[in-house]
Amino acid sequence: MGRCLATETFLLKFLSPETGCSAHEMRFEAPMEAVAAILDVETSELTEHLFYLEKGELDGLSLMLALPFPEPDGEVVLTRPQWIDSVPYLVHTNFELALMLDGRKPFAMFSDEESSWIPKEIRAYFRPYVDKGAIIERVEPFVEGKLHLVRILYALPKEEWRFDAYTELMSERHWTDESEYRLGRLLGYTEEQCQWWIAQRREARNVTAPKA
Repeated sequence: MGRCLATETFLLKFLSPETGCSAHEMRFEAPMEAVAAILDVETSELTEHLFYLEKGELDGLSLMLALPFPEPDGEVVLTRPQWIDSVPYLVHTNFELALMLDGRKPFAMFSDEESSWIPKEIRAYFRPYVDKGAIIERVEPFVEGKLHLVRILYALPKEEWRFDAYTELMSERHWTDESEYRLGRLLGYTEEQCQWWIAQRREARNVTAPKA
């Protein structure tokens, strides 16, 4: 009799070609070894990385699960669920453009190394809407130590005041729960969502604080 392999949870994200955001998602259970074999990677890599799937890999997962997938319009990402997936409201990360186009998010910010491909890809997705005036963009190169970084800020029309408010907030020397609250409100989270987030931060600090 063959050995019964333990299963783990995976998450497939079908990305919109217009926004780069997840258009729909699917969770499934499968043995790590089986998924690693389809992707031709070590099982440890499945925990550490996300994967942009090629058609043959997606077909292999479909065959393994005996479940036909919809023909993807854009890229498909395979990842393991993260702690952020357990938050009881929609965290805006990776949904920024879609939420802004829907009028549900007034402000978004990104930062990375200036030479990275990520800022270029973000700006490419936002560019059609920036060119039409539907979204306002501000790009701020800055240096941190030896790193040359770039900060990319987006706001809906009439929400441009958030640019300077964000820059002022990030210049504060000490980051506090009040700072975290102000950032959440700038990004468009509700009062209740910000209070929940801060409560989790406090709980995490209490857990990790050294005991007397």
